[in-house]
Parts: sequence; structure tokens; C-alpha cells
Amino acid sequence: MTNSTATRPIASACLAAWIMLGGWLMQVPAAERIELNTDMLINLSGQRPAAELVDEQDLAGDPRRGTAQQPKTAYSNGWMNAGLYYPISVVVDLAIEHDLTDFCYFDVENQARFTVDYRDSDTWRTLFADDLKKYRQWTSHTIAVTTRYLRLTFASPAAQVAEIILYGTARGTHPQPPKPSQPERPLMDSFIGTNGFVDDPIERIAACGFLREYHNWQWDEGNDSTTYKGYPDHEVAWSPSWVSGPGWGWDFDRYYQQLRDAGVEVSPCLQGCAPYLVAFDPNRNDAKPVMSGADPTQPESYIAHASYLFQFAARYGSTRVDPALLKLKPDQPVRSGLGLVRYIENWNEPDRWWRGRDAYFSPFELAAMCSADRDGHRQSMGTAVGVKNADPTMKLVLGGLANPEIEYLKAMKFWADLHRDGDFPADVINLHHYSNDAGGQSGQPTTGISPEADGLRERFEKVVAWRDRFLPDREIWVSEFGYDTNPKSVQRAPAIGTTSAAEVQGWWIVRSYLALAAAGVDRVQQYMLRDVNAENTVKFNSSGLTSEKWNQHQPKPAWFYVATLRHVLRGTRFDCEIPSDDANVWVYRFRSDGSPSRDVYAVWCPTSNQTQVSGFSLDLRQAVRATLIALQPDSTTGRQTQLPIADGKVTLDVSESPVFVAAQ
Repeated sequence: MTNSTATRPIASACLAAWIMLGGWLMQVPAAERIELNTDMLINLSGQRPAAELVDEQDLAGDPRRGTAQQPKTAYSNGWMNAGLYYPISVVVDLAIEHDLTDFCYFDVENQARFTVDYRDSDTWRTLFADDLKKYRQWTSHTIAVTTRYLRLTFASPAAQVAEIILYGTARGTHPQPPKPSQPERPLMDSFIGTNGFVDDPIERIAACGFLREYHNWQWDEGNDSTTYKGYPDHEVAWSPSWVSGPGWGWDFDRYYQQLRDAGVEVSPCLQGCAPYLVAFDPNRNDAKPVMSGADPTQPESYIAHASYLFQFAARYGSTRVDPALLKLKPDQPVRSGLGLVRYIENWNEPDRWWRGRDAYFSPFELAAMCSADRDGHRQSMGTAVGVKNADPTMKLVLGGLANPEIEYLKAMKFWADLHRDGDFPADVINLHHYSNDAGGQSGQPTTGISPEADGLRERFEKVVAWRDRFLPDREIWVSEFGYDTNPKSVQRAPAIGTTSAAEVQGWWIVRSYLALAAAGVDRVQQYMLRDVNAENTVKFNSSGLTSEKWNQHQPKPAWFYVATLRHVLRGTRFDCEIPSDDANVWVYRFRSDGSPSRDVYAVWCPTSNQTQVSGFSLDLRQAVRATLIALQPDSTTGRQTQLPIADGKVTLDVSESPVFVAAQ
């Protein structure tokens, strides 16, 4: 291994080299420039793709001799939150093993450590390191390794490389890329959900049909005595839950049964730490739940958390568990296999960059915790840890990511490729996104914007397409989205003309559900059922479908509109977008199973400027009956009107408030 810009002459792609091996003169392929693309790159920090490393592969000249053209774009993740993300590593996945001969890169202006490793069996081995002290020059290293993976590590944002060029020969034929699957679209009555708490009225939750229930670990294991040791001797309580905090002591056995009886499916979002794991410091409740002094990149470090999830799944899953394995507080009834919960989410916004390294999970750290939580890292941690070891049918939901970045998921999948034979350690991919003028939570918004202005459908179509190619048996959820009604919130749905903010909030929430259904998402949960404090201008305080607890959860228009949406679309799946021949009118068709099918058309103007289209003609083909359903701010079923059908078409007026045409 040498470090030199003066290397052997270029080998023509059509020539071969000859070597003497064992007394025989052997012909071997000449090293060629390997064609690199962004699909081969995995940013292990989970930040944006490092596309600038491979976006100018056709530069003329020979970078091995330092005579290639100068590239124009350099990669750096920038200085924002640099202490959180750096050092950043980017993996180059060549798909199959290659005999590599040369690694070239263009050094730009700044100076910092740049390290390149290769994967040798289960070990990363260093090829070279460079402090990047050249100024706008090519550097070339002669290498002689056989590998599929290279890892490029940038010590800080000052470690900037403008392009990498590889030379070598593939060992074998490149595999065909996976073909996209076509999963069945979900029924809309299971698709539509909200976020809420144990003390929200079930009759309000039932309008949505699915509840993502915020559930703090300390409610179940809230022993705050400094003598309490916790794992492996948990004392968990649900019926009633722990009562050491004000307002605790709920009966979750009863609550989940009430939800079941009301036709509401629930997915508890288990968030935060038991007090003993954070040295009884309430300010660190959202810290990573690792054992003291443990490595957060290792699944074993999360054994206490995975043990707690086993206990939760044992009680509320559909499989009875040996009572000897239950770790209950002495006052608890001994129960398991209650069959009340099918999904468990293992954290909330684990990529919370605003809380620093104590609470922020890197993709590898989150993958490690999920591997422990799902099945005890494939049972290597024992059979009494992890959701699947308690109930094989229960699904582990990935803690909803605040930044819906595919690169974060790619990094988690790469960890699974290395440590789980490709078995992704969650059954549900779970993302959050808020439509605003900054592009989501990671920016600095000044106002909410409509889902169409945000490109919400297109944004999640990309995630769905990635899932369909690489993880076709996993679900995708968007478990937080929504708008505030406070006029000073940076996530507000603004009043538009004479239309109030509360009305616009309802329209945009309904249109967001429609956009995400069209994108191919499996379940969606709006944030959230109730306001926290509608007078508070801080974002998310006024995002509820109803007023605050102390205002008796009075419904806003949005609550009625979501209830109507679910009522109208019950039993249907998203089918297709219908061309309208009018840019100001969008039409989505939802269709029921079976024959004859029932079609429901959602029709609206995707604008935010009081656009109206009068006398729009909608083709219903062979329908013999059509009913128009308009959103009504005091009805859970909408205002219904029969539409006359002429030549297979109906005529209706369209505005920015979605209407529905049910055709049979």
C-alpha cells in the first residue's frame, strides 16, 4: 500500500494484463474505472446523501496521474450540529466483491482527517488516512484489496472531498437490482388515525379509529426510590399503573379493552426511561435507555429496555406466556396474552437533534436498540427479552423519526445487513413530517403550508418506492403530521380570506390524509387529538382536533372532517388519480373490494387562495347512483345531496374544501 500521485499508466479497457502464476502465464482483466453512483452510497450518519462524491464521474483525464479535470462540487454535511453528526462515515457498496487497484479523490481547500477503510470479512481495516493538506489537487493511492465495501470517514466539516474515482475489476456479474413490489393498499378505515393519551375521551378517539398512544415507561415502572435496582428484577405495573407521580395510576387493562370495544386499534408509543436508568434525573428522561457505561451501538446495551418490551408484549399480545417469566409489582394481577395490542412503538423521535448526544440516536444506535427490542438480537440476549419472544405475531414499530430521511433508513438497513443477515429490525417504518415553509421540523418555519404546496405526496412516494424495492414486507406509517390554529404559531394553518384558521386546518388535514393515501403509506396518525393550550403560540400547542382537556375536548371543525372522511371512505382503498383536465381540480378515486365495487371520488382544488371551479364535470362511467358528501363542521357524516347523472357524468362545484362523490 503506497501513497503516491505518480502511478502506473492507464490500462485501456480493451487490453489485458499478463502475470506469471505457478509457472503458467495467466491473463487477467485490466483495471478499469468503476462506474459509481449515488445508489452505492450510504451516509451512516443518516444525514443527506453524499451525492457530491460521485456526481462528476465522467471527468476527462487520468486522476491517477493528477491530470483529470477539476470537479465543481464538494461534499460536506456543514457545520450545523457538527458535534452531533461528525465524524461522518459514508459507505461505498459495490454490490459484489471487486479487486481494487486505485483510489483517487480531489482535495479541495480545507484541512481535516479523511480516512478510508475496507471491509474484510467482519472487520473494517484501514487503507489510508490523509489530512487533506493539498489545495485543489487530485490525490491517488495504489491499493491492492478485494472487497465489496469501502468506508470513507470525514473527521469534521473541513474534511472536504469533491469527487472519488475507483479503479478495479469486478469478481463476477453484478446482481440485478431488486424489482419493486406492489403491496396491497390499506383499507381507509384502518389507515386514518390520531395521537393521544390514556385520559382522552374514547368517543373522541373513535372518530379516527386508530390511536397512537403516548405511553411513558415510568408510568409502568415508576419506582423512584434510589434503592430500586430495576433490571433484571423489574416490578412493572399496569392495572393500576405506578402511582408515584401526580395523576398516575391508570388501569391500562381496562383502557385497552375499552378501545377494543369501541372499535379503536391502539399502538402504544413507549417513550422515555424508567427513573433508575437515568440515575433518577427527570431532566434525562428522554436519554437513550442504555445500561450504565454501556456502548449504545451494541444491542446488549439495551437489555433493560428490551426486557420491558417483552413484559409489555407478554401482557397485551395474543400469546400466553409462562407466569414465571412475568416481572410484576406485587399488587398486580397475573395476566398475559390479553390480545389487546398488535403493534408496539419503541421510542418517539429518536433522532431528536435538539437534545444532544445523550438523547440522539445515530442510525446504528437505533438499529441496535430495535434489534434488542424486536427479538433480543435474534435471541442472542435470551428468550425473555424483545417483543417477538413474547408474542411472535406482534409488530415492532420503529420509533417515529422526526426527519423523514431515507438515508437514515438506508444506514439502519446496512447495519441489519452486517449484523442480522439483512433482517431489518422493525416491522414498521415510522416517520414524522409537518408541512411548512421550511420543509419540515429540521428547518426554521414561519408558517404551515398546504400538503400540495409541500409536495407531501411526492415526498412520501419516494420513501414508499424505496420500501417497495428493499423492504417490501414492511409497513410505512406517518405517525405525526398536522397544523396549529394559533395565528402566531410557526406551524399554523393560516386564515385564507374569510375562511378561519380552524376551517383551513380541517381542510389541510383531510387533504394530507388523501395525499399520503395516494403516496402508498399504510397508516397515518394526525398530531394530535387535543390541544395542549390553544392560547400558547409555541408550535404544536394548538394542533388538536379538539380543545384542551379543561375545555372538555370540544370538537374543532377538523374533528368532524376527519370523522366524515373515515365514514365516507370506510371499506375502500386508494385506487388511482383521475385526470381532471383542469389544473385547479384534483380527483382521487377510492374503490371497495369485491364486485360490484363501490367508488368514492375525492374532489378538491389543491390551492390556498380561495380558488373555486363551478360546474366541474366528473365522469362516473357506469354508475347509476351518485351522492355528493360535503364536509360540515357539525356532522360526522357530512352533508349529503343526490346528484343527477347525465351521460355517465355528474356536475358539481369544487373548492379548496374536499368533497366526495359516492358512486354505485
